[in-house]
Amino acid sequence: MRRYQEIYLENAKKVVKLLQHAELQGLPEEEVNRRLRERSRMIREMRKENTAILREKLFPLLDDILTAEEEEVQALEEFADRLMRERMDPGIRYYVCNALVTCARVRDLRRLLIKELYMTGMALFEFQSMLEKDETGWLQWKQSLLFGEAAGYIRFYDEIQDVETRGYIHRAMGNMALPLFPADRKSADKKFAVIRRSLQVLTDPVYQEKTPRLPWELYIYKSHQERTSMLSWLRNGTATSRDVREVMESAQYVFEVQRKEAKKTGGRPKLRWFYAYYAASYHCGICTLEELLRNLEKTYALADHNDYSQDGMYGNLFLPLVYSSYVEKDGEFCRRKKPVVLMMYRRQLEYLRRVPKGEDMNELFYYIRCCLAGYLEYPGENSFREYIKQVMEGRHLETHVHSKMVAEIAVLLLRELLRTDAELLLGVRGTKSLEELLEREDELLEFVYEGAKIHDIGKMKMLELYEAPSRGRISEEERLHELHSGLGGRILERCSSTEDFVPFAVGHHRWYDGQGGYPESYRREDVQDAVLVDIVSVADFIDQSCNPVGDYQLDVISFEEMLKQLKAYEGSRFSPKVAAAAFRLQDTIRGMLAEFM
Repeated sequence: MRRYQEIYLENAKKVVKLLQHAELQGLPEEEVNRRLRERSRMIREMRKENTAILREKLFPLLDDILTAEEEEVQALEEFADRLMRERMDPGIRYYVCNALVTCARVRDLRRLLIKELYMTGMALFEFQSMLEKDETGWLQWKQSLLFGEAAGYIRFYDEIQDVETRGYIHRAMGNMALPLFPADRKSADKKFAVIRRSLQVLTDPVYQEKTPRLPWELYIYKSHQERTSMLSWLRNGTATSRDVREVMESAQYVFEVQRKEAKKTGGRPKLRWFYAYYAASYHCGICTLEELLRNLEKTYALADHNDYSQDGMYGNLFLPLVYSSYVEKDGEFCRRKKPVVLMMYRRQLEYLRRVPKGEDMNELFYYIRCCLAGYLEYPGENSFREYIKQVMEGRHLETHVHSKMVAEIAVLLLRELLRTDAELLLGVRGTKSLEELLEREDELLEFVYEGAKIHDIGKMKMLELYEAPSRGRISEEERLHELHSGLGGRILERCSSTEDFVPFAVGHHRWYDGQGGYPESYRREDVQDAVLVDIVSVADFIDQSCNPVGDYQLDVISFEEMLKQLKAYEGSRFSPKVAAAAFRLQDTIRGMLAEFM
């Protein structure tokens, strides 16, 4: 590796340490803000240095990879390996590995080509894991090509003598199943077929005899693990008997391996495989729903609430989700098991706040996504709105701080508009007259405050983008970032306590005139409370522009420059009436932001 690559990694690790916020819990808000401001300064300095390294050192080399010296290519390969091993920066890893694929093709370096096809596909898979099933087409297509090409070299197996390269062929063949979501019968059949083919090759004694040094048992085990992930397909009730049989076979295989390992070490199988075995047994008709729930309760009781390993996170975060998904299947169980579900969710939030940032962050981020996508709300008992606010505060303090300031600015703007332009607001929340509008002022202020507090909840679905701000975003990451508003809307539409706030999440980055921003699906004219979304949009722009605590990958500008941009976008990006209110209140808003600026 080159020295600049070492510096890049060192900065990235320092940023991760600076984002540890456990010691800030319980401190006065003023002290929290002071420390966040100081950390922001240091993070932005390292971001600047790393971005310069990319622009001056790495990107020129990748752009001219075909003329790179052999030593430079080797250093890049080592850099990509290090990023992969330490589970860091899939964006830059994707760029490096993709360049190495091009280099290997042109120079006919088959060993390097097979390996980097696999590595590039794995980097893309980390992007895909952040998205909803119907938003991953472009990533699925690329991954399928990459893994498929690497796996295709099995036809030259006897020509390839390198053991590691043969291993990448088998791993790529198994990973062809990774980008496939079982969204319908066709896609489910495809995923089952890919796993079936992989297992057929892996269990073939001919291949095992040809390369005895490969970890065949591990590869077979991983393929069975992947097939147990099809439990999500079984839960939708449309699986065939063959689907159920194959998932049960894999769940039993993995569970038996876990039991044997546990017997050797004196421990127990990992909690996820208890769940897989019990759930598959239910879908096979071996046990009833009541027995499944009882077994899941026993499994949950095994979870150590101070265990922050992958297994600990699974038990404390994911098990409540799958438990509630089965409870929800039956109205009687939904009522009877309410105390259990509420207890699990309460402990889940407590656990989320305590998980330290470490090597298993991607695992944690995945479970947070699952929690937000599968929450079971009992109206009047456990508000999903309060839940997601606590998740945000506990796991991404920067977004919490940003959202709180946006909420305060939005309330200020709304109060001003009620005073000066009340007719503009007529119709919001179903109001029919100016008198009713003014009578319900407190209700409207609270509504816009709550909407602003959760307008950025979509960011919690892709924390990988926001928890590693050691450089500027690449184009693929910008594309992902723009999906956060739509993802936020999908989160909020699920439950009664949040469904009225969907427009705040979806529309806060769409332009007032509909000619820019995202997503294009947000049509202002179709939204009853569009004026309130206009208010949050302006408030979001103000805080995002001037507050260094929030999205560290965005440049911060002066308050005066922000006002110039707000003026320039008046009537296009922003509502002219809301922008005018912000200009009238600029001294007050400047004072609110002073503790961060």
